[in-house]
Amino acid sequence: MPTNIPFFSRPLSLSLRIAWRVGLSVTLLILVIILVVCVSIWKADLRMVYRDKAEDSATAIERRDGRLVLDPARLPARLRDAPDVAWLAAADESGHSLTWGALPAEYRSLIPVLPQLSDSDLRSTDPRLAATLIVEERPWGRLHIVVGGVPEEGVIGLYTPLFYFVSLWLALPVAAAILLLVPWIVRRGLSGIGKVAEQARSVDMNRRSRHLDAGAVPSELKPLIDSFNQALERIWDAAEARDRFLGNAAHELRLPIAIVRARAGALPASASKTSMLSDIARLENISEQLLDLQRVDRGLIANDRLDLVKVCRDVGEDIAPLLVKAGYEFSFDAPEHPVVVSGDAGALQRVVMNLLQNAMTHGGGAGEIALSVSPQARISVSDAGPGIAEEEHSQIFSPFYRLNPETQGSGLGLHLAREVVTRHKGSIRVSRSDQGGARFCVQLPLAQPQTETP
Repeated sequence: MPTNIPFFSRPLSLSLRIAWRVGLSVTLLILVIILVVCVSIWKADLRMVYRDKAEDSATAIERRDGRLVLDPARLPARLRDAPDVAWLAAADESGHSLTWGALPAEYRSLIPVLPQLSDSDLRSTDPRLAATLIVEERPWGRLHIVVGGVPEEGVIGLYTPLFYFVSLWLALPVAAAILLLVPWIVRRGLSGIGKVAEQARSVDMNRRSRHLDAGAVPSELKPLIDSFNQALERIWDAAEARDRFLGNAAHELRLPIAIVRARAGALPASASKTSMLSDIARLENISEQLLDLQRVDRGLIANDRLDLVKVCRDVGEDIAPLLVKAGYEFSFDAPEHPVVVSGDAGALQRVVMNLLQNAMTHGGGAGEIALSVSPQARISVSDAGPGIAEEEHSQIFSPFYRLNPETQGSGLGLHLAREVVTRHKGSIRVSRSDQGGARFCVQLPLAQPQTETP
């Protein structure tokens, strides 16, 4: 995913989408259940007392000298402000009890059994009888207290405890579980996608290799992987047919090119003969590079340890007469010591030949064409021609791309050179030379030093 996209503008991941939708569905389900419960328990004249009234009232009760003592000043204001209707009763498990306020006669008989009762919500249509009972742990034992006579009024008073319970003990845990578990479950379920993506990145479209593993993804994605594998088969079939055609065409071109070269060689020396031999050399090089690509793809090329200085020097000696006849000066610069790389000498020679022929074609017919080799296995070919516009640097290695359609060349040479270099685990790039023309640099990996066997 591109990192320059603002976070809030990025598309949601699949796990977050599922978590969001599952969470919304569960929330709607909970709301529906709450609505059904509310409708089923709704009674317009039903009254109740909140639990917090009993908890606050319990703080006003202590045990002193073995007796329960109430401090009315510490009672909640709601009870203190309504002494004619508010009431409470409390008891411990040692048989001590106390009452306060207008305790209804209906509850007086419960005082002796109060220690045997648990937390209860006593609702009634009679405001006097609406009460709540709680049990509190104290250092000296349990305190059972029931508070009533001051019920809450209206719908909010009736349903607030329900919403409190549902939101605190049901909705929040469920939401937390969904947010934590769903992304984890989805990620585990889709973990195979990362493996398949890695396989897709390593697929070579030009060479038949392994299919994507359809068994590593969920069954819902299996048709997509199967379709992708079928597309790969078609691409590989087409690539093999293309390679067979190019290989056969290259073989068929060898003989007529050789005949044309022989006939051109027999012509009297002239500028036309030089130009013709240059064109023939280019055809020969392209033909051989097509065969190089086939040999590389099939693993038939050599992987010898070779001296890159010697490879370039041999090519320079072969093409130097043509360059001079075409009006150029030619220079070769290389270290005195060998620069050892691994590869096919013939294929690399044709890459260098291709770059030099390209410089001869586009170098403007004058100036110096320089070939150099660095100790870091970098080959450089530069000329003093008009150069290559920077916006065309990314296209110049595309097949059949020609800077100037009126010039000689098929547009295949640089593409084939890049393919051969890439298959040697190297790279090729173009830049501007010190003379203002074009400079092509081929970087190859140095061969590992050989270990001497005892």
